Amino acid sequence: MKNTSGSVQQSVSTQVDEKNSNGSLAQPGLSMESVVNAVAVPCFLINDDGIFVCGNQLFYELVGDLPLNYHGLDPYNLFAPRSAGRVREIDKQLIASGGRVSHEIEISSARGVPVQVVMKKSLLTDGDGGVFGILVALLEFSELNAIKTALQVSESEKQAILEGFPGILCLFATDEKLIWANEKVRELSEDPIGKTCHELFCRRCQPCKSCAVPKSLLSGKTQTTIQQFELQTCSGEERVYELTGTPVRDNHGLIVSVVVIGRDVTEKMRLEKQLRHTQKMEAIGTLAGGIAHDFNNILTPIMGYSEIIRLKFMRNANADEVVLEYLDGILRAAKRAKSLVEQILTFSRASEQKESLLYIQPIVKEALKLMRVTIPSTITIVEDIEEKCGIVSVDPVQIHQILMNLCTNSAHAMAGNHGTLSVKLERDRVDSSGKGWLKLTVADTGCGIPAETLDRIFEPYFTTKEKSRGTGMGLALVHGIISRMGGRIEVQSKVGRGTTFEIYLPVSSKRIGIDQVVNTVDLVKGQGNILLVDDEAQVVQVTGELLTSIGYTVTGCTSPFEALKLFSGTPEKFDLLLTDLTMPELTGVELCRAIKEVRSELPVVLFTGYSDQLSREDVQQAGIDKYCMKPVSLRELSKIIHHCLH
Repeated sequence: MKNTSGSVQQSVSTQVDEKNSNGSLAQPGLSMESVVNAVAVPCFLINDDGIFVCGNQLFYELVGDLPLNYHGLDPYNLFAPRSAGRVREIDKQLIASGGRVSHEIEISSARGVPVQVVMKKSLLTDGDGGVFGILVALLEFSELNAIKTALQVSESEKQAILEGFPGILCLFATDEKLIWANEKVRELSEDPIGKTCHELFCRRCQPCKSCAVPKSLLSGKTQTTIQQFELQTCSGEERVYELTGTPVRDNHGLIVSVVVIGRDVTEKMRLEKQLRHTQKMEAIGTLAGGIAHDFNNILTPIMGYSEIIRLKFMRNANADEVVLEYLDGILRAAKRAKSLVEQILTFSRASEQKESLLYIQPIVKEALKLMRVTIPSTITIVEDIEEKCGIVSVDPVQIHQILMNLCTNSAHAMAGNHGTLSVKLERDRVDSSGKGWLKLTVADTGCGIPAETLDRIFEPYFTTKEKSRGTGMGLALVHGIISRMGGRIEVQSKVGRGTTFEIYLPVSSKRIGIDQVVNTVDLVKGQGNILLVDDEAQVVQVTGELLTSIGYTVTGCTSPFEALKLFSGTPEKFDLLLTDLTMPELTGVELCRAIKEVRSELPVVLFTGYSDQLSREDVQQAGIDKYCMKPVSLRELSKIIHHCLH
């Protein structure tokens, strides 16, 4: 065979004519250009020496050249000069081994930019099996490469979203089995792919209809549910997630999968719970205020009548000492009840008290009295209070909070068993800087705290108790209070042996009057006409008798309107107004303002069962001279009235 374009065409034409004689559909004398032009992709024909024979119109459009510029030349040198040598080697291997071959190459296109194509090459043979040429088809992959690149970018974007999203992000098939997921899901299971949603989120073997995946599949709409489960992290903490399932549809609108987004709402739920707890405590505080007012009104006559009887017995030379002891017992019990009410109000107050220099021994003792009635009798309280251990700058309410939290924790640690709760207050040694410290120790013989837990006990919300028995805020609150006071807290614990908390508070070098700790004022008698107003008839009666017993003349009223009318008629008759705060017709403040309009210089003493209802601004604006808490002892009341009258 001759290596010319004419010989190739002649051979092909002869084969086509022979094919026609056998009854094929091809026409006699069909040229090679006609065959090549019939191919639906760019293609060209070269002989076995690699010389261009012919090409179709699509080929010339692709390379942007004319047929005359290619005939009799090596086409690779024209449209792919940098790859011509490599391509010719591929052609030689094809001629030697036969068959077909495909390879990628970059060519110069009519647009003047490089184009990636795949060359698909087939050998042309004669009837005797001899090779007379190669048919080369060019498949342009520019658009497919762009699609491939876009898919790769899309996959990278998806992977970035999966790994960057802080919550749960995953895809479930219609059989509720996981297809793909981000790393957050792998905290639930090491190998989550293929697991169902109820196995991952609900930890159930049986399907459920309550979570977002099945609800989205059933409804075909976006569904949101709240799921609570433990993440299998090193801490094994329990987290709450809001799961949102969104169905994915195909071109025909059929649901093919469900995308699930999980948002960590643990902190949100905790804050909502804390808000509800705060609101509940506010409601309890309001209720406690009302109860305290009524309870103090009940205690007032108990204490008052007991003091009246005691005074009368003491004036009698033949008084029975046993009866006097009984009366002293009644008074002590009434005072303990009054103290208990004050402690309850301490915890119900919403407003914070300012720090002041105090001896905290009485505060510690009061807190332990309250703890005695709240913890089981199987627990023995051992109290060791050093009376001369210095003064500190503290808020009494916060000292109560510290002791109540620590003692309650100790009681829980000894629950169901006999145990000992020891509370010790002492003066600690002076440190190297010359600062003195007060040491408060709370120790128990309970179950103890494991070493791996001990470092975390002061973290907010960390708790080893059941949900119904603790929020994890108690020790965090204690730590915060002590830190703000400039102190520190240390803890030692042994499992099965118990736990000891040691609190160190800085001792102040300033001095305060002893009257802040001990009141030694005796009964102060006096003279004058007192207008007494209280809506409780029994309180009016007993308080009137108490004041009468120490020399005063008392006019009692149970109606503030009646008292105002009586006072308006003879305003010069009275030397002092003693009124309750909470009354149905007029409050004590309103009554005081009305009376001050008649006589602005009249001394006014207000006594109440709940002091939080009265602000300092209200007292000043109404012109109230003194106010005190019910039930008030005769000794204290005599001192207050004498002070106001003189």
